[in-house]
Amino acid sequence: MVVAAALVVVLPLVRMARTAWIEGSGQFGDVISRPGLGTTVTHSILLAVAVTVLSVPGGALLAIALRRPDVPGRRLLRLCVLLPVLVPDFVLAYSWLRSYGRAGFTDDLLGVTWDGIQGPVGVTVVVAVNAVPLAYVVTAVGLATRDEPALERAARVAGANAFTVLRTITLPLMGPALAAAAILVFVLTLGTFAIPQVMGAPAGFATVTTRIYANLSRSSDPAAFVEAIMLALLLVVIAIMVVAPADQLLGPRLRATRSAATDPAPTVGATARSGRWISTTITGYLLLTVGLPLVALVATAMTRAVGLSPTPSNWTLDNFRAVITIRNQEALGRSILLALAAASILVVLGACVAALERTRFGRGTGTLVMLTFVLPGSTLAVGLLITYGRWLSDTALIILLAYLAKLWAVAHRPISGAVDRLPPDELSASRVSGASLVVALRTVVLRPLAPALVAAWLVCFLTALHEVTMSSLLYGPGNETFAVVVLNSAELGQVGRTAALSVLMTLLILVPAGLCWLVIRRLDLRRAMTRGVVDD
Repeated sequence: MVVAAALVVVLPLVRMARTAWIEGSGQFGDVISRPGLGTTVTHSILLAVAVTVLSVPGGALLAIALRRPDVPGRRLLRLCVLLPVLVPDFVLAYSWLRSYGRAGFTDDLLGVTWDGIQGPVGVTVVVAVNAVPLAYVVTAVGLATRDEPALERAARVAGANAFTVLRTITLPLMGPALAAAAILVFVLTLGTFAIPQVMGAPAGFATVTTRIYANLSRSSDPAAFVEAIMLALLLVVIAIMVVAPADQLLGPRLRATRSAATDPAPTVGATARSGRWISTTITGYLLLTVGLPLVALVATAMTRAVGLSPTPSNWTLDNFRAVITIRNQEALGRSILLALAAASILVVLGACVAALERTRFGRGTGTLVMLTFVLPGSTLAVGLLITYGRWLSDTALIILLAYLAKLWAVAHRPISGAVDRLPPDELSASRVSGASLVVALRTVVLRPLAPALVAAWLVCFLTALHEVTMSSLLYGPGNETFAVVVLNSAELGQVGRTAALSVLMTLLILVPAGLCWLVIRRLDLRRAMTRGVVDD
């Protein structure tokens, strides 16, 4: 595992630093004085700060609100809150443009438009919407691990109001999860590419990642290549400085286990009226941020031309027919194969790291794998190009290597959390009872881990399927992924065709996600029924 991590992460970063030192030692002054460089770095830092300030409190509020049992449709809302993760980020950005921009859905129907949607404010809002599910998941898991319902009820009985309970008990218990969510959102926002590229670049709002993309994709200037490497290394340094100590400090607290408790979720101050108000508010938020943009995207794909009213008289399937070409079908097949290969390999790698990090020798592998996730995709792409471009340039294999490097932690974390919950003595007991090692692993370890393994595979598959940052820098002629096809169509200004491609991409994500969610639920129910039979 250490060798694999060295080949796909450490070696590319070392080669990138060496190239920057050799190629840029005499050009450092020229590079840092290039026009707009300081502004670009400032944009990225301010964007990361603003998104963190908006999304982490939003995710925490959702976690606290959906913890209440009096919220109607709580289970469905919990699923819908994750929809921005299932919608590719560049599709989400484009759907917002088609919904709230000029000649968009709301402009055609209501005459309402958001003039500043292309620019820093629009980019910040959409990136924050895309980051809220991550903050929600981290804080919800932390809250489930560390909450004390009995303590909260005791405080209410003693006369404390709901706000005092939240301030003095709930939020302090959520402290590690809130800190972890803030760090993840900040670092990942520094490396975000698709939303700033779609919504910010046309308005002249550049970030570090979009500048790296411009330097590598549209410039033959050697100084631009050196600048791209230096910017990528800057993101590496920030990620390592922030994430490595945070993972060592917060990791054990976030992985803390607790004995099963019979205390239900707190109902302190709960009323049917407040529960309905919470449900209505969350539903309205989801409709404005995800529902309406997706409806606008479908309407744009089915309308004959931009500017026409999206009414049935103007509907057509011509845009869908136009994008169903041999080349696009090949790109789709290539994306599916890459995602299948990446997800299958990553589940094995993630399980190996989950086992290895529990030994003294491999204790730091979990942190190393986590660093690969928070490193910007553009940085990993540059490093892989420098290291393996001589042999793998313009091939699908280098894209696969990038997926493995980037998504390793995505597979590792769910599996590691499930391993933490395994009863430690059952494996030894099965061996003492005469079971072989293979039988013991299959019945005692793999069966309880099945939901986590399926979930890890699903998340890796869906993420790889719509990944665009690394793919846009690594693909060659005839090796485009489907996400790159959509991005290139948007940059060419093909509004109807881009909308049609985006709809197909979204369906490609949502359909298997829904099917796999049903499989995971069946596995969970089967395991619960098995435990019930054993208990009886």
